[in-house]
Amino acid sequence: MTLPKGILEFLSKAKGITQNSKEVEEGFLFFAIRGTKLDGHEFVGEALKRGAIAAVVERDVPGFRDKVIKVDSTRRALAESAHLFFGEPSKKLRVIGVTGTNGKTTVTYILERILEEAGFRSGLIGTVQYRVGKEVLGEGRTTPDPITWHRTLKHMLDLGATHVVAEISSHALDQSRVWGTKFEAVLFTNLSRDHLDYHGDMEGYFRAKLRLFEEYYHELAVVNADDPYGRRIAKRIDAITYGRKGDLKIADVRTGMWGSEVTLEFKGRIYTFRTNLVGEFQAYNIACSLAYALSVGVEPPAIAKALENVRVPGRFETVRSERGFTVVIDYAHTPDAMENVLKTLRKLTEGRIITVFGAGGDRDRTKRPLMGRVAEVWSDIVVLTSDNPRSEDPNRIIEDILEGIEVRKKVLVQPDRRMAIKVAIDLAREGDVVAVLGKGHEEYQEVGGVKYPFSDVKVVREILSGGGDGL
Repeated sequence: MTLPKGILEFLSKAKGITQNSKEVEEGFLFFAIRGTKLDGHEFVGEALKRGAIAAVVERDVPGFRDKVIKVDSTRRALAESAHLFFGEPSKKLRVIGVTGTNGKTTVTYILERILEEAGFRSGLIGTVQYRVGKEVLGEGRTTPDPITWHRTLKHMLDLGATHVVAEISSHALDQSRVWGTKFEAVLFTNLSRDHLDYHGDMEGYFRAKLRLFEEYYHELAVVNADDPYGRRIAKRIDAITYGRKGDLKIADVRTGMWGSEVTLEFKGRIYTFRTNLVGEFQAYNIACSLAYALSVGVEPPAIAKALENVRVPGRFETVRSERGFTVVIDYAHTPDAMENVLKTLRKLTEGRIITVFGAGGDRDRTKRPLMGRVAEVWSDIVVLTSDNPRSEDPNRIIEDILEGIEVRKKVLVQPDRRMAIKVAIDLAREGDVVAVLGKGHEEYQEVGGVKYPFSDVKVVREILSGGGDGL
C-alpha cells in the first residue's frame, strides 16, 4: 500500500509510533488495530488524551474526526510506517525470510552459520532468540510485531549486520507484521497440519504462507518441490526448487547418531557435505539452505565448514546416560515433525523408543489425536503428559490425544511433565532412546495462564545426574 499524505506528514514529526494506547507519549502516532480480543478503535480517545498527535483508524470514530486518518488496513499502515520510521532498514540489508510448518528454525541457524563462515555478519530473528553474532537482542518469538520487527532490523544494521535470516510465521503474514520489508530471498520448507485453530483449514493456512511469495518484493525464491504445497507455489512464481526432484537434487543421504552425510546435485555439479545434524529429514533443511547459498555465490568450502557443527537449541539435542541409553530433546509439536524425529530414531535405535509428549492448550485440537497415532506407531512406550496447557485442563488435552491411540497398554499418563520425564528415564535400559518432544528450547511451561520456569534439557540433566527426584 501507499501511505496517505497525512500519515507521511505526521510520521515526519512523530516522536514514536505504537498500537498500544498505554504506551502513547506526547508526540506519538497511534494506530488502532482490531485484535482477536481487543479493538484499538475503542482506545483512540485514551491515546489522544495521552498526547498522540493523531490516530490511524479503519472505521469512523465519533468525536475525533479532525484527529484521525482513515485507511483500509491499519495493520499494513502500521507496518509500512514502522519501515519508514526506522529508516527503511530492509533496503540496506539482505533479508532472508524462511516460512513453512517445520524446519524454519533449523534452516535459519544453518544459513546464519554459512553466512558467518563466508565472511558476512548475520542477524537472526526467530523462535529461539533475536541476535547478531553472540549479542542477544531479545527473547524469541517466531515473528515479532511490526514495530519490533523493523526496529530490530534497524538495530542489527547499526550493529554491522549485512544479512538477516528470519523465520516468517503464517500468523505474521496474515497480520501483515513484516509488511514493507524488502527481502533478498524467501524460502519455503513444507506445509503440514498446524495452526488450524487460527486459519480454519489447510487452504487458509496455505494462502497465508503464499503471501510471502506473491505480495512481498524478493530477488530469489527457494521452494521444496517434494511438498505438494511447495509445488503449488513453484507453479505460480519463478523459483529455485529443491528435493528429490528439484533443481537442487538430494541425491543421497547417510545418517546416524554421529550426524549425516548428504550428496546434492546442482547446476551440473555434485556436492557432498558432512554435518552433525541427525536424520534424513535434515537433508531437506540443508538443501533449502544450500539452494540459497549456492545461488548467491557462497563457496563450497565455507558451506562445508559451517555444516560441520550446527547447534540448534532444542532440535534433536542429545544427552547420553551413564546407563547406556540416550535422551533426545526436540521441539517437534506437530504430527509431521514428530514422525520425522521418531522415524529417524527407529532407524538408529537398537533398543526401545520411549516417547514423552503432550499438546499445547488453546491451540488446534484436531492435531492432538494425530500426534497420538504417530507416537503409538513409532514408539514402544508412550508417556503422555502436559506441554503448555495454557488455560485448558491438562487432562482434557490428554484425553484428546488418547483418541488417536488404539493400543492403550503401551501408554502411561502423567500430567506433571517433570514426573513424566523421570518415569521415562527410570524405564529406560541400555540401548533405548527416550524422546522428549514438544517444548525443545523453551525455558517455561504455561499452566493456568501463568508461565513457570521449566526446561526439558535442564530437567533431563538434573534427573540423569541424580539431582531430579521429579518433585
